Amino acid sequence: MIGTRRRTRLTPWLLRLWLGLVLMFSFAPLLAVAVLSFNRSRYGTLPFEFTLSWYDQLFAERDLLRSTLWNLELSAAVGLAAALLGPPLAIWLRRAPRWASLPIRASLLGAITVPWLLLAVGMLLVLRQIGIGRSIVSMFLACLAVSLPYVVLLVQARLAALDPAIEQAAQSLGAPPLAVFLRVTLPLIASAVGAGGFMAFITCFNNFIVQYFMAPIGFRTLPLEIYTMVKMGYKPDINALGTILVAASILLVVLLQRLTGNAGRVLTMTATDGSGKA
Repeated sequence: MIGTRRRTRLTPWLLRLWLGLVLMFSFAPLLAVAVLSFNRSRYGTLPFEFTLSWYDQLFAERDLLRSTLWNLELSAAVGLAAALLGPPLAIWLRRAPRWASLPIRASLLGAITVPWLLLAVGMLLVLRQIGIGRSIVSMFLACLAVSLPYVVLLVQARLAALDPAIEQAAQSLGAPPLAVFLRVTLPLIASAVGAGGFMAFITCFNNFIVQYFMAPIGFRTLPLEIYTMVKMGYKPDINALGTILVAASILLVVLLQRLTGNAGRVLTMTATDGSGKA
């Protein structure tokens, strides 16, 4: 009995210790990059001397700023398109019979679970066969294909939490289907649509593999520009760029949390009952 009590008391402390080690191992590299971005030494040596010169050098590079702008435009277009196409698809999957929706569900989950390297190569071969090849259009379509599932899954989770009687009440009062969607359903799922759009934006913004295979010659987004900079040799302004990207990612996650109320709960609902059916 005494041994059981001791094990019961030690278990939470061991779990906390393990969690702390995992978090430290995960976030220590990010913290090191942030610290080095403010160090005057080119190679990160001690003693530490605070400076902002690497940020000044970063913003002075026109190629990097142009690549960032292109990447933002591409990601914004993909996020907007995913936010527009995702909700109707999620609603159709909720109402469609199983035999019709099952292949679409499998395709959406495949875009998330299959390695992006295989998806990028496969999509490039298909796009070449239809005459598009490597172009800005192919980049958009490929990034949309791997980003759209996040919007659909988040909207499905939100639809599963809604009471069907709300839509039925609107229909019983004579509202046409389009009016029910615009005035009843859409306001209720707006937070999930916004969160899915942010997820699609982040997925496209950081998707080096798909962009690498689809980008036309001379068109370099931010991930491709960073890859080129690293191949040419280490420069401390890369640390400054990494710090800015981490800070921007944290900001987007906070916005996602505000939109969904509880991002972890929404994703759990998606995994357990994304279809809205038992």
